[in-house]
Amino acid sequence: MTSGRSSTTAALSLLIATLLWPAAAPADAGVDAQAIVAGLRREAPSRTAFSEVRFSSLLERPLILHGELEYDGPGKLSRTVKAPYEEHMTIAEGQASVRRGDKPARAFSLSQAPELEGFLRGFAALLGGDAAALARDFTLTANGTASAWHLKLTPRDDRLARRITALEVDGTGTSARCFHTFDADGDVNVLLVESLAEAKLPNRPTPPMIDALCRGLASP
Repeated sequence: MTSGRSSTTAALSLLIATLLWPAAAPADAGVDAQAIVAGLRREAPSRTAFSEVRFSSLLERPLILHGELEYDGPGKLSRTVKAPYEEHMTIAEGQASVRRGDKPARAFSLSQAPELEGFLRGFAALLGGDAAALARDFTLTANGTASAWHLKLTPRDDRLARRITALEVDGTGTSARCFHTFDADGDVNVLLVESLAEAKLPNRPTPPMIDALCRGLASP
């Protein structure tokens, strides 16, 4: 992470990822956004392994990362990348810090990225299971069933929408499978958690292949 844009994008991904695992779906045959959000309350500390696939026009092939996410309480998050390189990011008390390998850590204030404010409010709302508070910053839609649900969050704030057009989460039962972050420039980040975190991915995964995994249409 060397630029302000890449650092803040990583911070966004970290916030989103930590918020949305594992998710709970209602027990009946259908789903709605409020019911899914109500099941997202998290207790600290908690952690999960992840695999992340980044699709970008700037990359010759998709970048695949493996590591661990940890939630240590309100506003305290960390992400550790273990392969193909080592990187550690923390978010706490309005500050983000990134350290890659044995290089000195680089720190920046989240106030430098006003679009993160909506995510921070969303963070508190998700952990509190407060769909009404979340809906102030995002339009929420959901479809599917309890065994295969899909949640979409569309930013209401123009500043955030200029960075990210939508977040989409796929889950089954009481667990999230993965979520997509759609950047306004066309890049897509996909984070696979829970049972998909250890999925064996090819060197050149394609978006349709990852989508099939996320929706449970293909085996890991």
